[in-house]
Amino acid sequence: MLDRLLFVSLLLVSVCAGERVDWLVARGGAGLSGQVGGALPGKPGVRWLFKTEGAIVGEAVVGNGLVVFGNSAGFLTALDLETGEKRWQREFDQSFEAAPAIHGDTIYIGCEDSLLYALNLADGEKKWSVETDDKITAGVNITRSPDGDEWWIIMNGYDGVCRALKTGDGELVWKHETESPINGTPAVVDGKFVVFGGCDNVLYTLDLKTGKALKKIEGEAPIVSTVGTEGTFVAWGDHSNQVMGADLKAGELSWKYSDRKFPFMAAPAVDQKRIYIGGRDKKIHAISRETGEVVWKFKTGGRVESSPIAFTNGLVCGSSDGRVYALNLETGELVWKVDLGESLVAAPSYAKGVILIGSEDGTLFALGKK
Repeated sequence: MLDRLLFVSLLLVSVCAGERVDWLVARGGAGLSGQVGGALPGKPGVRWLFKTEGAIVGEAVVGNGLVVFGNSAGFLTALDLETGEKRWQREFDQSFEAAPAIHGDTIYIGCEDSLLYALNLADGEKKWSVETDDKITAGVNITRSPDGDEWWIIMNGYDGVCRALKTGDGELVWKHETESPINGTPAVVDGKFVVFGGCDNVLYTLDLKTGKALKKIEGEAPIVSTVGTEGTFVAWGDHSNQVMGADLKAGELSWKYSDRKFPFMAAPAVDQKRIYIGGRDKKIHAISRETGEVVWKFKTGGRVESSPIAFTNGLVCGSSDGRVYALNLETGELVWKVDLGESLVAAPSYAKGVILIGSEDGTLFALGKK
């Protein structure tokens, strides 16, 4: 009960104060909307940076004043959010593409060695691990069980299986098998549904309680990225160079959006008006949630595989051109940009006034007031 009250109180502090104090899971919350909840900060400087030996393609998460992230060299690192000082670092045999998740005093992260690890947040010491049948490239989600008695891990694997596990010991609650690999983090909607897309071209909606499929929406190409949801609306990009929007209650596709013949590899940010997503066409697209029509487009100098995050009045996204862009949410006009000089494909995250983003050259940048 204390754990639950602490979790709820942190969310209330963030919302009421208009400032995120934590970024516990990928995309900022169980629904994977990418919403921050506060106003876009002014142009930041590089507050600190931390160099690693491998590419950082997964999102960094923040909890209890610690920033945690993995890299392609198999290092999982925890830094002090305020100073960038290393608190601990653990080396594994295989690389990390997935974003970690924080719950209470524990870090959960999937690895390319096919294991899901549970580690102490304070020192990185292993608590337990669970083996799957293939590598894990997707971040895990954390949710309350439908009866409210437990906390569950919801995870996808390259073995094509979505699993629900108990946070305490990794005990399997249920699993749902698909026919192809799953790359994206699963969304949890309304505390009742699990939503994700797979390489079999299908968008799945599962019953959170049982793992049984409730709805399936057939797409036209593999869905290799994470979906974004807001309310019961879901959006995703695919390899057919399209972005799609659907109503989860109806279980039907609402619209399709396409521009040029370039795939969308990033996860979208979703709010009540629009979907925001980057493409390999070097652009950031804002799409009407109601009609699926383009609202604005912004061109960067490189492919955009970084997934944007949405403030109440602005959007922040990285690009492979080495720049972080902040755009006006309504018009798409440039508000500010920061040139970091290293290709950025990881999604940014945000906590306590600091924007965090990793580079393909292995640097984690903290942007904020110095």
